[in-house]
Amino acid sequence: MRYDKGDLRRLHEVLYEILGEVVRVCEECSIPYFIQGGSAIGALYDKGIVPWDDDIDVGMTRENYERFLREAPAHLKPEYFLEWFGTEASTPFYFAKVKKNNTLFVEQIWRDMDIHHGIFVDIFPYDRIPDNALCERLHRFGAKFWINCFMGKQVWLWRHCGHCGIEKPLPKSWVGCAAIRLVCALFSRKTIYRLMNMHLALYNKCNTSRVNIVRMPKDQIARSDIENPVRMPFGPLTVWAPRHIEDYLRHHYPNLRPVLPEEEQVNHAPYCLMFDTTQSDQ
Repeated sequence: MRYDKGDLRRLHEVLYEILGEVVRVCEECSIPYFIQGGSAIGALYDKGIVPWDDDIDVGMTRENYERFLREAPAHLKPEYFLEWFGTEASTPFYFAKVKKNNTLFVEQIWRDMDIHHGIFVDIFPYDRIPDNALCERLHRFGAKFWINCFMGKQVWLWRHCGHCGIEKPLPKSWVGCAAIRLVCALFSRKTIYRLMNMHLALYNKCNTSRVNIVRMPKDQIARSDIENPVRMPFGPLTVWAPRHIEDYLRHHYPNLRPVLPEEEQVNHAPYCLMFDTTQSDQ
């Protein structure tokens, strides 16, 4: 589907509402967080969600992310659901999402999965990455492999070695698919989840200079910038963001600029969007 301006404006309102709940819970539980990715671009240039964007991304260091998973369910209002492997075993995501109940934002790739499909804010764990370039590459390679195993155990995403459970198979070699299939045959999904997180957190006790969503090479932030965050306006809210936010964003987005040409204004328009599934006329 494509958005009309009314739907996108209404979606932004719901996203701010969900983010406000995440911020409230984090403040209530003293859990540090920071906005990141495209949401950080919006904070820098638009003081809110980028006008054509349709999601919000929040980051937490691994320790704070694990605290959020443990503590947030007892603090979230009933209108919201914290989705992660511990609350929804069929989730394909290795990270968490806070979703609004009685809404729908059905992503095309996951449309046939029996999961909570509510409008959401993403919560990403950030782990320390090694300063040595070779160790960093090996860390990322292992992270991608274990994340693929975790996802593949639930839904096969590729053309080789199994029936693909999504409309358009993702690219991967036969050898790579065979390795994932072997791990999926040997281990339970719970064990794969544990091994995945052990690998992601491999350097968290080391005195490294950066943190990262490990499988995403560009999305790395100086530890000092998240340990000393700054407050920034974001729509109706005020949120925490990495210090030196523009330096971080220019590493992630080399062509960073306030306004993109229309052909580069990419979002994640869903297969189905509903703001209130309790109303029959929606």
